[in-house]
Amino acid sequence: MKSKIKNSLIVLVFALVIISLTLSVSASDTIVLGKDSSNQANTKATSASAQLVDTSSLSSTDQSMIKMVDYMRSTGGIPIKVETSQATNWTQFLISLALGSIFIFFFFGQMLSKGLSNIAVKAALKNIKKKTGRHVVFIKHTSAALFSQSMIDQDTATKLSVAMNKFKGEDFDLILHTPGGEVFSALMISRMLKNYPGKIRTIIPSMCMSGGTVLALSTDEIIMNNIACVGPTDPQLGNLFKSGSARSWNKIVKFKGRKAEDSSISLAMTGSQYTRSIRDHLEKTMDFGMSENQKKILAEYLTSGNIEHAYALTPDKLMAFGIPVKIIRNEKFMETMMKIISKLSGEGLTFV
Repeated sequence: MKSKIKNSLIVLVFALVIISLTLSVSASDTIVLGKDSSNQANTKATSASAQLVDTSSLSSTDQSMIKMVDYMRSTGGIPIKVETSQATNWTQFLISLALGSIFIFFFFGQMLSKGLSNIAVKAALKNIKKKTGRHVVFIKHTSAALFSQSMIDQDTATKLSVAMNKFKGEDFDLILHTPGGEVFSALMISRMLKNYPGKIRTIIPSMCMSGGTVLALSTDEIIMNNIACVGPTDPQLGNLFKSGSARSWNKIVKFKGRKAEDSSISLAMTGSQYTRSIRDHLEKTMDFGMSENQKKILAEYLTSGNIEHAYALTPDKLMAFGIPVKIIRNEKFMETMMKIISKLSGEGLTFV
């Protein structure tokens, strides 16, 4: 969402720069050199008086300069009167105005389109609420930029807190479509969901990975499309140039030994700490009527890093671990949800 706002602001600034060009005019200044006829007598008199000066004692350079000045005075070569004329370049003005207008219309058109789409998303969610009789929270993260991607973060936690306060303990549906996000934020939201007094039903139309899986496992019931999936919750660490799972960083440090870089050692240690925190949290948070042993097995499976982070855990695989997943049978509901997910709007958290 932030990247979209940044891109929009860049377009607006660029448009304003182009519009500002229309305020400037291309001017051609003409300097008119010539004699002032009213001063011709004075010029001649000055020239005559200059000739009375004894120049024999002056250097040849000074004498040459005096002769040059006398010549310019007598011929009117020194500018006495300056006139400027200014002309507007209408071609430049119209081109700049046209380009600026295009960018301005594009910017406001984009904003209007997003606004209308957000209204459409809210209307669809209100329709779902009307049919189920439950509040709806929709978390959608699909936008990606060069150095950032929308994900579960503190903004998600803040908005969810606002929604839950408005619901006042009443049951609600949590619709998730997210690749995951920050470990701290995901665990914080998980605790918020677990401590909510009303019943929370998670609905997964397509995919809910990593941190999103932690949220889904913190609710009372999970409903999924038959081809939808959740994913492993092992922490991923790194930066723009190198990244990997907590398990992979541990293996790198063991393989390199004393040659391991400080950053790799730090990532391995942090990854191990995150892994323990997420595993312990899941064991305490999951319910679904599972036995303690089933919880431990699933928590270890999700956080160990033995399977790739993008591994798809479909409903049948979750049921094999003891989670009673229900399958979405309503085709109209699925059609509505896929339309909402495919739209550019509705990014982040929306509730009704």
